[in-house]
Amino acid sequence: MEIPGMVAPFGLLLPALPEQWDGEGEEPRPDSLVWLGDAGSGEIPPLTLTLDEAMVLLALLDNVVEVTPPGQSREALLRLRSEITESATHAGFGQALWREPESPIAASSLETLIHCIDERRTVRFTYHRAGPDLHEEVRDVVVVPVSISTGASPVLRGVNGDSVRSYRLDRIGTVHAGEVIPRRDFTAARNLVNEETRVDAAAARRGEHPWQPQGESVTLHLTRAGKWAGETLPGAVVIEEGDTLRVTLPVTSEEWLFSLLIQWGDAVLAVEPRSIADRLAKRFARLLKET
Repeated sequence: MEIPGMVAPFGLLLPALPEQWDGEGEEPRPDSLVWLGDAGSGEIPPLTLTLDEAMVLLALLDNVVEVTPPGQSREALLRLRSEITESATHAGFGQALWREPESPIAASSLETLIHCIDERRTVRFTYHRAGPDLHEEVRDVVVVPVSISTGASPVLRGVNGDSVRSYRLDRIGTVHAGEVIPRRDFTAARNLVNEETRVDAAAARRGEHPWQPQGESVTLHLTRAGKWAGETLPGAVVIEEGDTLRVTLPVTSEEWLFSLLIQWGDAVLAVEPRSIADRLAKRFARLLKET
């Protein structure tokens, strides 16, 4: 890449266009890697940011820092982060920013996951989640790892059997590298993940809401007795409809929602979407029978 009037301080390597591929190396695809590295020459021109631009850039950096294991890459990201926060502090806006994030997963576990993706290996790990009656449920998972997605709750995306699965990094425990798999099997797994990504994107464009790491949107119809929900639950949006309330909030655990509805009791009039309502109804029916 060339910048008029200066020597670029970095090197940028893009995959070949499909029609220009010479057959050597990996065939270029929409998800092919793009390499950006330090060229070791030239000076970086000054970059002027507004406060809102600095905050957005900081948030994006934090998303990457969370899924970057210790090493030169993480140190470089943190140096850039430090320069942004120091500049904002000198300008009088230091209190508007926040501390660097904690990694949602142990460094050694993250390194193993990345190693397995790079080396086309299966990975085995313990996965912790809320089970029946809010007791912790731990199970062993073997998966073909494909990618790690950043966001509010970073996830490992891979293939278990014939289905695409997403596993939150903050729920992954001990991690062990598995066996190397044939390139064709890894390519098939990656294609499955890419296809689901395309399907999810199309659903989002249609206004539908596929599963997201930050949770599924649930709408509760409540009597006035449930008004405290909008005042205490993070992310809840409350709309008054006559003598009732419509509360929409993100839910990452049906166990949590189950316990919340128990607290409301008769204040709950309806739950949406229907799929979640049906599952909860069955659980409440079992609970009523047992008690």
